[in-house]
This record gives sequence, structure tokens and C-alpha cells, in this order.
Amino acid sequence: MTVERPQGLTGAAGAPEYGSDVVVETLRELGYRYLPLNPGSSFRGLHDSVVNFGGNEQPQLLLCLHEEIAVSMAHAYAKASRRPAAAAVHDLVGLMHASMAVYNAACDQVPLLLLGGSGPADPRKRRSIDWIHTASTQAELVRDYVKWDAEALVPEDFRAAVARAHALAHTGPPGPAYVSLDADAQEQRLAAAVPPLATAATTVPALAPDPVALAAAVDALLNADRVTVVAGRLARDPRVTQPLVELVELLGAAYVDERNAVCFPTAHPQNLNGARTALADADAVLAIGVGDLPGTLPPIAVGGTRTVIEMSYGDLGLRSWSQERGHQLVSDVLLVADPLPGLLALLDALRAKGAAPGAFAERRAGVAQRCADRRTKLAAARAAEADAMPIAPSRMVTELWQTVRETDWMLLLRNTRSWPENVWQFNGAGDFLGHSVGAGVGYGPGALVGGALAARDMGRLGVGIIGDGDFLMAAGALWTAVHYKIPMLVVINDNSSFYNDEEHQAEVARHRGRPVENSWIGMRMADPNVDLALLARSYGCWATGPIADPNVLGGVLGVARDRALAGEVAVVQVRTDPTRK
Repeated sequence: MTVERPQGLTGAAGAPEYGSDVVVETLRELGYRYLPLNPGSSFRGLHDSVVNFGGNEQPQLLLCLHEEIAVSMAHAYAKASRRPAAAAVHDLVGLMHASMAVYNAACDQVPLLLLGGSGPADPRKRRSIDWIHTASTQAELVRDYVKWDAEALVPEDFRAAVARAHALAHTGPPGPAYVSLDADAQEQRLAAAVPPLATAATTVPALAPDPVALAAAVDALLNADRVTVVAGRLARDPRVTQPLVELVELLGAAYVDERNAVCFPTAHPQNLNGARTALADADAVLAIGVGDLPGTLPPIAVGGTRTVIEMSYGDLGLRSWSQERGHQLVSDVLLVADPLPGLLALLDALRAKGAAPGAFAERRAGVAQRCADRRTKLAAARAAEADAMPIAPSRMVTELWQTVRETDWMLLLRNTRSWPENVWQFNGAGDFLGHSVGAGVGYGPGALVGGALAARDMGRLGVGIIGDGDFLMAAGALWTAVHYKIPMLVVINDNSSFYNDEEHQAEVARHRGRPVENSWIGMRMADPNVDLALLARSYGCWATGPIADPNVLGGVLGVARDRALAGEVAVVQVRTDPTRK
């Protein structure tokens, strides 16, 4: 990337001279390529070191227009690239802005290094502004949901704090870690060389399942009559798809993705995604990396039984502040493991027990027939609304898929409540980044840019569908994409409403016997309608819309695709009907 190359540098950086130089050297050794940030004087020493000591390369600064964008960008980049990701935020106020994005990453179990500036701890060195931007302890703002935090007060502590935060962020269960670097210490000249990075700092241990629990899981799966496999956080690692397919075929199981995850090939004949009966009818459920298992499992039918085998991090890392795991455990067998090692260990154990590909052929054929019947019904439903105006979300997704299917695409973001199953043909894990998991609206724009950055570096085209409300919360993320030449194709799903909450208000009104016709008040972005395409153009994007005619949408998307493939940020505003699911 040739953007923002520093001038007047004398060549490769030598030994660190200042405290913040040590941080840059450590980030480079740990593999950090980018550092999204919104500027702040509390890390001005670090800023100078990235540019004038490190040459603004590994890491490279990426200017963002809001701290929430910077953290969301790092969050999505980590998921898309599976490389180390970091962001920098300015003392107290920047951390306050970023805090919801940090929470999203925590709920999503995404490894993230968050760097900040603090102090100076020595009150004699504080400027007037430093007093209102200094706290004891600054990390209290996010301590309840980061894995670890530190306030490094002297240059000699910088390398150890950053390396430990990196290691803890990446060790299962992964998550964000926060290190605040004392502002004065960043600018101090080193009195002596700082010891080099220890080898262990770059090594992430893997969790393997307990043998006793593994044996119990194998027995339960082989003795069940109707098995369903559901997977979630495996979606980030393309290496899991093949063993997951082998597992599902070996068991003759039905398969479903957790909501907002894609781990399994769409076209596979055992993929029953979206079918409510797939989990309800099962007498054994194997859940792998499912974030919300209590919310995923339907109630057990009266008189029925069900064995739940869960492969996850269990309660490791759970804090009393968070209610993430629900109010109770729902598993009969718990395999505490990292997703890929755990999956491979389960496959090996099943084969060692005598499981063979043809053992459940009849069950597999029955699942395949259910899949074929369901796909026929879904296609008929899509056809019935294909010509609707405003455009049905299913038509919008269909046209976008037809437009990009021949490119090497990565889906960065998509509809959450109106996604049509079996239209977009995923190959498996690594094709879709999922959602924020913390459900913090405003994640989408930064995630689009961070995911598209990783996709660009991998030679793929980043493609995303974002809601109008989510887009408007952080539209400035588009400027970062344009400025740093990060191509992507973005479709704005414009229903001119925070429509999810319209349904909530309608439900309350029905319960109270009040007019549901008023549920739009305080929800609609109308009078005036926002010209989202014009807003995107103001940030330098190629943009068009709103498009309300389904018969012209495909042609417009084709132009946008070609623009994105040529290196632009292409945005299409599509007017959709929120009442269609």
C-alpha cells in the first residue's frame, strides 16, 4: 500500500531509542500489520514511533474518524484474516467511545489488542488537559469484559505488557486485551536495552477435550437415532469445513449453522439451515462453538428426550458481570476445547470406536430428502415475492449473489432477520464473517472496512449488505476505505426504519390492546429520507440509488461490482420492504 509513506527516513529502523519504539518493535515481531486509530496526544509517542521509527509499515497507521470504527475494523480484520489485530484509542475519552466495540469483540470471542495512552502518572508532568483525561484506573472502563489489562508506567514494562496481552488475547477463549502506555514513558529515552521478546510470547497453547468426556460424547452420538450438528464460531477458520463435513456424513446427521454463522457448504445435501425441525426433532444434538446454546435449542417435546453434547470453552473466561452463557447449563456432555483440535479429536474417537461412512446411510438419505423438499419450498416462496416493490430482501440477496458469484468474494456482513437460506452458495467456513455477537448497532461500517482490508490482502473482493440504521451510526468508515484504497462492494438495505424495534412496539401494543398502527413513531428515518448514496459519495465512494425497481437492480449491481474490482469502494442504496422476511 503506497498511501501515507513517510519522508526523509534513513532506512531500516535500528535499535529502539525511546519507550514507544519498543512497542512498535514488539508489534512487528508479533505480526501486527495494521493499527487503526483516531489520533490522540496520549499516544503521540507511539504515533511517532510507528511513522518515524517503523516507517509506517508493520504496523501501518489507518486513520479512522471514530474510535468505535477503529475497534470494529480491527475486530472484523481479525476474523477475516486470522492474523493479529490491534487498535489504538486516546486515553479516557477514546476508550469511552470505543467501549461498545470492545464489548462486541468480547462477546464474539475475537482476539484483539487494544492500545491506549494514559497519564502521565507523574502529576508534575501533566498538562492541564491531562488531568481530566487521567483516571485511577483507566482500564476500569472495560475491565469487566476484556481478558486482561495493564497500565505500563515505565518503558521497561512496555514489551512485557504488550506481549502478555497478545498471548492472553489469543489463548482460548480468545478475546480483547487492553494495555495503556504511560504518555510520558512513551517519550522517555531508553536508559538500557530492553530484553528481547520471549519465544513463548508468540506461541498459543491449544485446548484438547478431556478423554473421559470425549468417550461419553462418542457413545451418545453413536447410540442416538436422530442426530443434528450445529456449529457457530468455527466459521472463521476455513480448515474446519472438511472435517466438519466428514463428521456430519459419518453420523448421517442433519446440520444447521448457528444464526449469523456459516461453517458448512450450502449445497451439501445434509444442510438443513433454517429448518426449525432440525433441532426440535433430534434426540442428540452436537453443538460446536455455539455462543448462545440455550437460545439456540428449542424446547424438548412433551415425552421426548434429548442428549446435548457441547464442544466449546464452557465457562472458561466467564465473568460475573456478564450473562453471556445464559442462566443455566444445558449440556449433558461438555467437551472443553479449541474448535479445530476438538473437532479432529472427536472424529478420531468416532473412527476408533468403529464408526464408518456407510453405517448411517439410511439416516443420511432421509436427511437429504428433507433438505431437497425444503429447498423446493424456499424457492417457491422467493419466486412469489420476486417482483415486489419496494424490493423484497430475498430478491436483493439473489441479485447480489448472481452478480458476484463468479468472483473470489468474501461476504463481510449480511441481513440478520431477513436472510433467505439457500440463495447464497457458501463453500463453508471463512466465506462469511458473521455479526458483532454483542449486537451493538454501529459495528457494521467499521467491520465492512476491516473485513475488506483482509479480503484485499488475500486477493478476494469484500462484499457486504448493511442496514441503513447501522450504516448511519458510523458512515465515516467509508472514508477510511477510500483513503487507503480498500475496495469493496456495499449494498445498503434501506427500509428507512429501525424496523426491528417497530416489531417490538407492535408486540407491546397488541399485548396492551393499543393501536399497532403507531409502532412506526420514533422509528422511521423519513421526512426527510436520508440520501445514503449521496452521503457515500461525499466520502469518495462510487455510489448510486436508491434503487426500488427489482428489474433494474441486477444491472446496477453489475456496474458496482466492476467498479469494486477496479479498486473502488462501490455503494448501492436499495429500497426494500421491511415487512418481508
